Order: sequence, then structure tokens, then C-alpha cells
Amino acid sequence: MVQKDREYEQCSEIKDKNEEYEDRQGKALRKTVLVTGATGFLGQYLVKRLAGNYRVLALGRNREKGQRLEQLGAIFCPGDFTEGESCAEYFTGVEYVIHAGALSTVWGCREDFYQTNVWATARIARWCKEKGVRRLVYISSPSIYTEKKDQYGIREEDAPVKNDLNDYIRSKLMSEQELQKWESKGLEIVILRPRGLIGIGDNSLVPRLLRANEGIGIPLFRGGSNLVDLTSVENVAQACELAMTAKGVSGQIFNITNGEPADFKELLEQFLSAAGEKPHYRRLPFWPAYGLAAGLEGIYRLLRMPGEPPLTRYTVCTLGFAQTMDISRARRLLNYQPEKGLKESIREYGEWWRRQKEGKAAGRDRETQKPEKIKKVIIYHCGYCVNDLGVIFKGRKREKRCFPASAVLIQHQELGNILYDTGYSEAIFGKGIFLKLYRRLNPVFLNKGQRIQERLAGDGICPESIRTVILSHAHPDHIGGLTGFDGYELITSEKVQRSMRQPGIRNLVVTSHLPASEKIRSWRVPQKTLDRHFLCRYFGRVYDLFGDGSVIGVELEGHCKGQMGLWLADMQLFLAADACWGRDLVQDTKRMRLIPRLIQDSFPKYRDTLRQICRMKKEHPEIEVIFSHQQGEERTLICAIAPSRQKIEL
Repeated sequence: MVQKDREYEQCSEIKDKNEEYEDRQGKALRKTVLVTGATGFLGQYLVKRLAGNYRVLALGRNREKGQRLEQLGAIFCPGDFTEGESCAEYFTGVEYVIHAGALSTVWGCREDFYQTNVWATARIARWCKEKGVRRLVYISSPSIYTEKKDQYGIREEDAPVKNDLNDYIRSKLMSEQELQKWESKGLEIVILRPRGLIGIGDNSLVPRLLRANEGIGIPLFRGGSNLVDLTSVENVAQACELAMTAKGVSGQIFNITNGEPADFKELLEQFLSAAGEKPHYRRLPFWPAYGLAAGLEGIYRLLRMPGEPPLTRYTVCTLGFAQTMDISRARRLLNYQPEKGLKESIREYGEWWRRQKEGKAAGRDRETQKPEKIKKVIIYHCGYCVNDLGVIFKGRKREKRCFPASAVLIQHQELGNILYDTGYSEAIFGKGIFLKLYRRLNPVFLNKGQRIQERLAGDGICPESIRTVILSHAHPDHIGGLTGFDGYELITSEKVQRSMRQPGIRNLVVTSHLPASEKIRSWRVPQKTLDRHFLCRYFGRVYDLFGDGSVIGVELEGHCKGQMGLWLADMQLFLAADACWGRDLVQDTKRMRLIPRLIQDSFPKYRDTLRQICRMKKEHPEIEVIFSHQQGEERTLICAIAPSRQKIEL
């Protein structure tokens, strides 16, 4: 419990700091949304959708996934809402809560379902009421409609009062009833029942069918002619956002689907075709299969057998009968119009599944080829600037945002401490027309203790231990702290070296930020490019900076000439410099306004580089991409290295 208490205290500190951080800029705070189950399948899509327009608190248990959510602009709040009052303080100052966390499976311990889906949901409703939350959006389930018959155009009021098909369904019905009591006490509550979520990252619905296809075969009843409804997970996230703010809908329940019902077999074969699989069916009569499932459930429960029965009554009913839902209420009251079509979702999921399957061998090769040279990576924020998203991008509301200037410490087993970029320094507050104009367009803040040398010392790392500095490029927010180091090897691309030797306003390189030549032990420009590295499929110039595969340099053209990103294989980490100004701003980049476009060396190249990064991420979802100025907390990433190789000089 001591560790958990520290986690909750840490998140409270993060929230306090975030509020102070924004208050100092004199701007109105964005409305705060808390998402439970944020590290789950739907939760991650919710964070991705909301982070650009809201201050998002992402409550979840998976710290690794939580770090990824922070890169989307969320504040990760580690915790388990089923454990007493441990998460109550997270709800302070929150405007909206989306309760997406649940125990969602067809089989499990009855007590666990009630603990997570009923009692904890009631606790969350109480916290919302006590903390003054405006509205709670609850993710329920259309599984409550499931019966042993065909059902078409199911309306929200058709839900049964009781359904004993499994404990998950019972718990969802009970949680809805519990929330209705809180709605009568004055808490605004909206309930959504999204049907059959599909999308990249799903590890439940479609994977079950595909695994069955690879095994005994997919159960097929009545020739697979039963109509079914599915929902793109992006559309569920859309519906949640609409349900947060729609007027006059408190107490309402909404069915959510894509509104594209189709035959089960037809949909299945679309999935299989997209995934590159041949269909393998096992045709079964309904009633004998239902009886077998009931018997298996009884045996598993009586003998307390581990795992899930190979066949359950719920699965047989779901695959054996038609079930389509009426979404007219959501269309009318929420103005819900599905943004993503089913065919597109099926195609994307199939391609992703195929890449996952085909990439297993390659993935194993990449694992065995990890250099095992890098022990730790620490991302520091060394000052920040402030800009208005509405001024930078068309279609964005006028909203000031803080853009941190990152410096990244890479601890190499043999080469010692390596620094990638250095953030701002006091030099940014110098005299001169260019610096004054820079600060006027980008108000800069560098608080006490934020210089890179101070950040290192604060972690017990001697600044003199920095043996190598790699610069992505020479703009003031990347090169500022360089003058505070001495006796290091400097690594830049040839084009960045040229810009530093010929400083000027056009290249945004300032003489006062450049180090004296005597402070640089050596200046190395990588020359030999790789031609067989997997990154060569996406980028024109790829370099092995130290010849051991540990740090791969990649030229990211567009923002400035010769900008260099880094690939750290041991961490599966891609440091993308200023190829974009934040992961949640990727889609906005194509709508960049004229003035910020002119700041780029070449906006077409800038856009193309970002497109290649997105393609790389799509084809290699295991890779984490971090941009230099994206929102989120500072981070420490640790790689497990063999004990005999863990020595490093600090």
C-alpha cells in the first residue's frame, strides 16, 4: 500500500503542477475530463480523441500504457478504482467523467464482476456527486439484450429488467440500475450501449474468431445468415464526446453502432480476407450446441476449473441469432453520425492483423538483434514556449499551449552519457532584434533549475560526464544548453553543421547560442548511410552513429535542413525531433496556417516526413514515437541489460 499511496500522491502533484503551469500563462484552463479504464482498448481511443481539446486525466493500472497516453497529452493517474477510496482525489476539479473501466469478459468469478462493475461504479457515481462533476458518461453493454431469438431494431427501452445468461450481463444491468438512483439524486448521467467494438488494438472480439478459425473452426449456425451490428471503436469515442456535452440528455440511454448491419458470415469473410486468412467453419445446430455450452459451464463452475469453457451460452446465442440495434435516439439527441465506416475499419484491422502475424518472425529477429548497449533514457523539459493553437492551425480553437523544450539523456554501457539536444538556456533572453522577435512570437519561460546542467545535477549526474552531444538541429530551443558543456564530441548532420558555421535568421540559428570551438573536443558528421536497415523503407538517410546499432540517426527533412531524429533499438523508441509539435497535432499539421508554414524549410517535405513517420508507426505499432515538444510529463525509460554489462560512469 505504501507504493500505491506514493503513486496517488505523485499524480496529485502532477495535477497541481499542471494547473500552475497553465495558470502562469494567464490562460483559461481547458475543461477537465477523467477517463477510467484509460489503458484499455476503448480508453486509449478516448484519450486520443479528447486530449487535443480537453485536459484529460487518464486513470488506469498499466503504467507502461500510461506512459504512452502521456505522449498523447494526457496526465496518467495510476490507480485501481475498485480499491476503496484510493482514487477519490482524482475526481477533484473534474468537469466530465467517462467511466469506461470494467471487467468485460464472458466468463469469470461472480464476485469479481459485482466488485468491479456494480459496487465500484456506484462508488464512482458517489465521487462524481461529492466532487461536483457535471456529468458522468457510463459505458454499458448491449449484451444485456441477448436472448435465444432473432431481434431486429432493438430500442433502448427493450432492455430486460433481468437476464441471467452470465454474470457479466447481470452486473451491467445492476450497474445501470444503480446509476439511475444517482441520477435521481441530481447527478447528470448518460449511458451508452456500444455494440461489438472493432479497431486496431482489439484483443477480444475479432481475435477470438480469428484464433478459432486457425483452430477447430468458427462455429457457424443457420449458415451464418443472422444479421449483426458492429461499431468502429473511433465512433464509440465520438459518441462519448457527444454524450459529455449534449444538452437535455441526462438520464438517457443510447444504443451505439455503425448503423451498418450485415450477415455474420459476410462480415466474417471480409475480416478473413483482409487478414489474409482462409475461412474454416464448423457448422453446428443451435440447440445441441446450447445444451453443450450449458453443460460445460456447469462443469467448470462445479469443479472450479481455471480458464473459460470452450463454449458458453452467451457465445452460442451471439453467433446463432440476429441482433441489430436502433440508433435513431443517438442520431436525434446526440447528433451522432458515425465518422468511420465499417469497411474501412475491417480493412485496417485486417492489415494490422496480417502485419502482426507476418512480423512475428521479423519481430523475434529484431529482439535478438537488440544491441543491449543502452541502459536508461531520461527525457527532461528544459524550459518551454507558449503559442496559440488557433494561430498555428486552421480549424483549431484559440487556445494557448505550452510546448516544452526537451533534452534527452541516453546512458550507453560503453560510451557513457550521451545527450540529445539541450533545451533552452538564459541565452534566449539576450539582446538583439532576432531574439526579441523570437520571444514576442514564442514567449519563452525558463524557471530556476530547468537548465539541462541543473536537471542532470539534480539527478546526481555530473554534467562533466557528458561525453557526446547529438543535435537534432540548431534552433534556440535545441541548442541553448550546449554552451554549458566542455570537452564533448558533437554529432550533427552535415547540413546542421553548415547552418551553425553560417548562422542567420533564415536558418533560425543565433550566434550567441553557439559554443566556442575550444569547448568541442571533436565535431563528427556521419557520412556512411545504411541501406538495409528497416528504417530505410521510410527515410532517405539512415546512419549508425556509433557502429554498434545502438543509436541510429535518421534525417527528417522539412522543418530545417538536416534535422536528425534518433532510433534507439534497445528501447523501441523513435525520437522525432520537430517533425511535428505533438502527437495529438499530427492531423492538424496538414491545416497549418501560412506563417508557421513559412518557418519550415520546406512544408511539402515537412508533411512528407510526418507521413512517413505515421506509416512507420502503423506498420510497427510496437515503436514509440516521441516529438521534442509534445505535451506530457518528463519520463525515465529503463532497459533490462545483463548484469555483467550494467556498469556506467556518472
